[in-house]
Amino acid sequence: MIFVNKLFSRYVEIFQLAWKGFDAYRYQILLLASLGFVGGLLESIGINAVIPLLSFIIGTGPTADLDFISEAIRSVFLFLHIPFKFRYLLVFIILLFILKAVVTFVITYITVKITANYESEVRSKLFRETLKAKWGYLVSQKLGHLETILMTNVKSSSEMLERVSQMLVLFSGLLVYMLVAINISPKITIFALLLGGVLFFVLKPVLRAARGTAHGILNATKEVAHYVNENVVGIKTVKTTSSENPVSEIGTNLFETLRVLRIRSTLLRSINNVLVQPISLIFISVIFAFSFKTEGFVFSAFIAIVYLIQRIFTHFQTLQTNLHRMNESAPYLRNVVEYEEELRKNIEPRVGKSGGFEFRNTLSFSNVNFSYENNGPVLKDISFKIEKGDMIGIIGPSGSGKTTVVDLVLRMFVPDRGEIEVDNKNIEEIDVDEWRRNIGYVSQDMFLINDTIENNIKFYDDSISNEDIREAAKKAHILDFIEGTENKFQTNIGERGVRLSFGQRQRIVLARVLARKPELLVLDEATSALDNESEEQIQKAIEGLRGNITTLIVAHRLSTIENATKLIVLKDGEILEEGDPKKLIKDEGSYFYKVHNIRK
Repeated sequence: MIFVNKLFSRYVEIFQLAWKGFDAYRYQILLLASLGFVGGLLESIGINAVIPLLSFIIGTGPTADLDFISEAIRSVFLFLHIPFKFRYLLVFIILLFILKAVVTFVITYITVKITANYESEVRSKLFRETLKAKWGYLVSQKLGHLETILMTNVKSSSEMLERVSQMLVLFSGLLVYMLVAINISPKITIFALLLGGVLFFVLKPVLRAARGTAHGILNATKEVAHYVNENVVGIKTVKTTSSENPVSEIGTNLFETLRVLRIRSTLLRSINNVLVQPISLIFISVIFAFSFKTEGFVFSAFIAIVYLIQRIFTHFQTLQTNLHRMNESAPYLRNVVEYEEELRKNIEPRVGKSGGFEFRNTLSFSNVNFSYENNGPVLKDISFKIEKGDMIGIIGPSGSGKTTVVDLVLRMFVPDRGEIEVDNKNIEEIDVDEWRRNIGYVSQDMFLINDTIENNIKFYDDSISNEDIREAAKKAHILDFIEGTENKFQTNIGERGVRLSFGQRQRIVLARVLARKPELLVLDEATSALDNESEEQIQKAIEGLRGNITTLIVAHRLSTIENATKLIVLKDGEILEEGDPKKLIKDEGSYFYKVHNIRK
């Protein structure tokens, strides 16, 4: 009894998961179940009609004590004034099977359509919601995780949707077959059902093993995706350290684990087919051997019941196979559902009632405190002002909170305490999208797409004109280089800008930002990876913006911020010193003086 309860609970859990994961397709699935019932009814009536048809063939004619369905068919013929004869009965059976074929086609069409729609819609939704998730959540995700969810897990979940649909179609068809079979021979049908139930419980350990294997495949697939993505991104480091062989060996081991699990999964799935088919044949042979010698044996009825029993066994077999597949797919669907729930909990709040962005005077931090989850404070009562048109430099040792200040300005995070204000207005009152459209951000990590220079500067913003692109490239000191290429702005830069130098990539990114005409430009270690010549070009571009665009520069290279209007030095999340860099460099007690002389 405990075993039965566990089994029942397991399948209730699977169907509850399916009900939750496929809530948008419930009505289509119920429609499929109804069509499955209709299809099974048409086929069963057609098979039942074979009994009087064979009676005509063997010359006995329809007997007086026909079964209920055969009698109902004859009554319909008489009601419609159609002679209950061989040729009309044959036409009737043919029409039933044609209608059954039409219903089967409709079921296939609906199934294919909803599974394809599911894949497309869920992928679009998860991708869209991932892009709109909180920054803190996104940075905690493993590389390749989203790709695995979208391409592998959603695909397997759509297969489960197909299996659930088929299960309901099969179950409704099975119900009809059983009712018609009971109408012809209750004893044989009951024996067949008992045998089917026994087979179901005998094969239960196989289902359990299949479920465990499915979990193993899911985890192995995640590990493979993460490992491959991680090493492809760092392929240059792999090659320059001659690490190809060890990296390849680890990859081979991961692929081998996945191979073994897939073989095991296929073998477990095939056990069902291997056992059920011969058992059903033996059952039919035994039934025939006993029934043939009994009094009142009707050959035409036996043929019909054999066909129906065969269909019942086939449906049991397919149901068993589908349960195997559902067990295998359930972890993937659960993963998709859980990921979607995580995204809902971590959606970036689109706060801000007033859409208008105005920066006329100052951007200020007032007693701003911030800490990451489960960590100590990163910023402690930070207060400073940025006047419009200023060029502000921020320096400090690693871990001092420089990038956190930038992330707060970009509104990737919200302060724990304190306020960030623009013209005495809390920035949280301004629409996030409106805010970010007016903030230009250039980081050390240059993100470029495998496309033309023009499309990298426009970056999905079709409102940017060709004139804007050209002017931005000029301000970023990259126009001469672009004009010198064969295809100019239509030059393809390759994957992540591989056909360009570091300095050229950085200036393309700067041009992208300038094309959007920001009110505030944020440069986060934007020159740290550049050579001296490239840094000089970026410096010229920054100097050209002085007075026109307010600039906030986080830098390790002191040359980048020597000409700043004001310098802010952070240490351990606090402002250590603040002032004009020209004055600070003359103060032998200042941090800036000490660092400048050390690096000189």
